[in-house]
Amino acid sequence: MDLGIEGKRALLLAASGGLGFASALALARENVRVCLSGSNSDRAADAARCIADDTGTTAVGLAGDLSAPSNMNALLDAARSALDGAPDILVLNHGDPPLRKAIEVTGDELAGHANMMMFSLIRMVQLVVPGMRERGWGRVVMVGAPAIGEPIPNNVLSNLYRGGMANYCKTLSGEVIADGVTVNIVSPSAVRTDRTLSTAEQRGALKGISGEEELTARESATLARRFGTPDEFGAMVAFIASERASYTTGANIRVDGGSAKGFG
Repeated sequence: MDLGIEGKRALLLAASGGLGFASALALARENVRVCLSGSNSDRAADAARCIADDTGTTAVGLAGDLSAPSNMNALLDAARSALDGAPDILVLNHGDPPLRKAIEVTGDELAGHANMMMFSLIRMVQLVVPGMRERGWGRVVMVGAPAIGEPIPNNVLSNLYRGGMANYCKTLSGEVIADGVTVNIVSPSAVRTDRTLSTAEQRGALKGISGEEELTARESATLARRFGTPDEFGAMVAFIASERASYTTGANIRVDGGSAKGFG
């Protein structure tokens, strides 16, 4: 299927690895020019080279510090220069927060992750979306999480800020659809990434089980009875960012192997 986005430009935040990288790769395979940011400039550059080698499409890696919203202006300027124009597609992503109980999370943790997980993303939206509206076409895709619909035990930072961003995106979607801009969320669960593996021991310990038992339990909780792959997630992001998905907006699309307990 031709997704109708060849030649478009995409900016992806926090995309030097994991699901952000998979999303950038999927877009590049549709001949979208991609600019991906990461907290480590060398890693971002290496990720971009991998994408360019795989696809033959323009791919640029930039340092992108999400710890302060004021950093977004310089990042967008660099992306415009690298892509020879403004982004048509904006993928909102960030690093995962540490696991914390609601009663134990500190004020410093709340403040720091508010910038990384909400305020910097909102600032980038406010910088990019006006241009999309003027051109009459744009796609905003947020990388979500199960926490949007079902708060995750011991993960208050994700529950709080991803939930807040989801409501922001829903509000935004109604404001910009008349100008050809869609805003959607793609939420993964039980997708096998380095993060999935690295947190299994910690998640298991909070439940009194081993990391291997935690992985087995998560896999068994999906209707598919397996973990998803980053490529499967990236393919959904590419579709939602495409011309073919022009009638889909304000939605939270789950890529979770059927692990959600309901439709909400």
